[in-house]
Amino acid sequence: MLNRSNILLAATLVVQIVLLAISVAARTGRDDRAVQPLLPGFRAADVLELVIADDLDNSLRIMRSDDGWALPHADDFPVKSDKAEELLGSIAGLDTSRLVASNPANFPRLEVAEDGFRRKLSIAVGDEATVLYLGGSAGADTVYTRLEGENRAYLGAGLSAWEAPTQVSGWIDASYVSVPQEDLIRIKVSNAKGSLEFAPDGGTWRYLGLPEGESFEDTMMPSILRNASSVRMVEPLGRTLLDEYGLAEPAVTVEVEFRQVVEVEEESAEDASESGENEADDSEDTVSYTTESYTLSFGAQRDDGNIVLKSSTSDYYVTVLAYALDAFSDLSHADLVRMSEEETESAAEDAGG
Repeated sequence: MLNRSNILLAATLVVQIVLLAISVAARTGRDDRAVQPLLPGFRAADVLELVIADDLDNSLRIMRSDDGWALPHADDFPVKSDKAEELLGSIAGLDTSRLVASNPANFPRLEVAEDGFRRKLSIAVGDEATVLYLGGSAGADTVYTRLEGENRAYLGAGLSAWEAPTQVSGWIDASYVSVPQEDLIRIKVSNAKGSLEFAPDGGTWRYLGLPEGESFEDTMMPSILRNASSVRMVEPLGRTLLDEYGLAEPAVTVEVEFRQVVEVEEESAEDASESGENEADDSEDTVSYTTESYTLSFGAQRDDGNIVLKSSTSDYYVTVLAYALDAFSDLSHADLVRMSEEETESAAEDAGG
């Protein structure tokens, strides 16, 4: 029979085995060294430049400026600085707690190899740059990471490769022109076929200069209004006018006038009382407007199919999708005139052979 001492020794052994098992389980998938930041001493505020590349040979460079972050290749066009700071903050939070591979043969599978990665980040602090690879994911909000020159890949949390886009569109506010359609008061389109001018008339728009006896066919107006009042860029080109932009003699120009509310400081209740105004007067307040204008100048089509555009209200030349020009480039008087019944019947007969 077991005596009391043997029972205590056996119980102690069982406890030690359980504790050992828990310790092994806790270390599974973790580095056997002390956990530390993946980039020791890294501070997001010290980063001056960030270059992001992907496995499709796309690359994007952003730099810290006096006003935030900007695109140096486009004369410091501003990017979303909060997005850049958020990315750097996530990088600062990466650590070595989850070692997933120490054999370079496994790096391509994790997409953190030098010749096979999802993102390659070159992070410049002063004259030195640290290269960080971001790979695939092991779940939501995770990413495989590896520092260049090291043979250890880790699973990081709070970040994914998609949060570091290589396309300009992922970093900028793409709105180039934005005016409410109801505030437009005149549009003039000039192209190779002539000049066409439009103005609102009550709740509709009219075609100015329409010859007597002709009727306005307004089916083109929704497209004209939409593309004259709202333009989204593909990417900024910079502030410098280049010959290749084709804007010495723009193919199409769109002149737009619009009304803008004049900001008036609200009168306090005390001032209103002193001026003798009746607080019970429920008449509508008079709203004042000023007339503002801008001109859209469309230039050459680039190799990627996008169109060069310059707004008179912006310092930057940009590219836009071709459909932004399509609403104006072929517009002609014939598109804006409703055929008479006789012309409609004649056209139908001609179509029928």
